[in-house]
Amino acid sequence: MISLQDGTTRFLLPGDIEAKAEKELSSGDENLRADFLKVPHHGSKSSSTEAFLEGVAPRFAVISVGEGNPFGHPNDSVVERYAQRGTKLLRTDQDGAITALSDGHRLTLTSYRDSQPIN
Repeated sequence: MISLQDGTTRFLLPGDIEAKAEKELSSGDENLRADFLKVPHHGSKSSSTEAFLEGVAPRFAVISVGEGNPFGHPNDSVVERYAQRGTKLLRTDQDGAITALSDGHRLTLTSYRDSQPIN
């Protein structure tokens, strides 16, 4: 897991962790809050647990996933969990490459599909 901070903007890049690792992180003393979350394990059904999302509380989340992948990622229930939280969710299979830029105070995302900044 990589956690980065630029001024007041925080990024969390947990890699391919699944529910077990998410539980360990969520029950620890570490502050998981982040403005930007790279969705764990490509949005598989074994990731993005309620407790983990509660701890991170991301404004933006990006799922790195290939179109038509054989694993069926992202899982519909995972996508729904982000939607229920009001998290702006982007997916590389639908939006193309995603760029996240911070000036230390504001976070702006831009997708390949739609070159207009997303705030």
